[in-house]
Amino acid sequence: ALLLTEKNKVLSELDLKTLQSQNYPYLRLNGGYGFTHYDYTKGNFDKQRTWGPTVGVTLGFTIFDGFNRSREQKNARIRIDNRELQVERQKLMLQSDFANMWLAYQNNIQLTNLEKESLENAQINYEIAMDRYKLGDLSGILLREAQVSLLQAEQRLLTAQ
Repeated sequence: ALLLTEKNKVLSELDLKTLQSQNYPYLRLNGGYGFTHYDYTKGNFDKQRTWGPTVGVTLGFTIFDGFNRSREQKNARIRIDNRELQVERQKLMLQSDFANMWLAYQNNIQLTNLEKESLENAQINYEIAMDRYKLGDLSGILLREAQVSLLQAEQRLLTAQ
């Protein structure tokens, strides 16, 4: 999008140059080739033929056109300014998107690290619960809760990664 916006700005600048070229004299060349043939039934001539090239050159300068050139050039300058603003807007949007992605990346790294710590704690908790269960100090329901907690910690870590 940024490249497209910059290309549009360049096109607007070229449009302005085209409009400014109307301030200068112009030279027009024209040419042609013609052939005519006439058959006369009466008169001194039986036939008349004309053929050959024609060439013309026109040098001109527009003196006054109702301020149209001036208005069009001002509009072209405004379009260039608008294109510059669009380029700046695109740059700011790209910078903002990059900053947001960087923050999201850093947050995901922190979340992954926290989930790793949570998994380590859940494993330690499960090992303690298993030892207590073997000693008969912990009920089966509480052991099951430790197992579920360990599974949930593993699941959260996989989701975070």
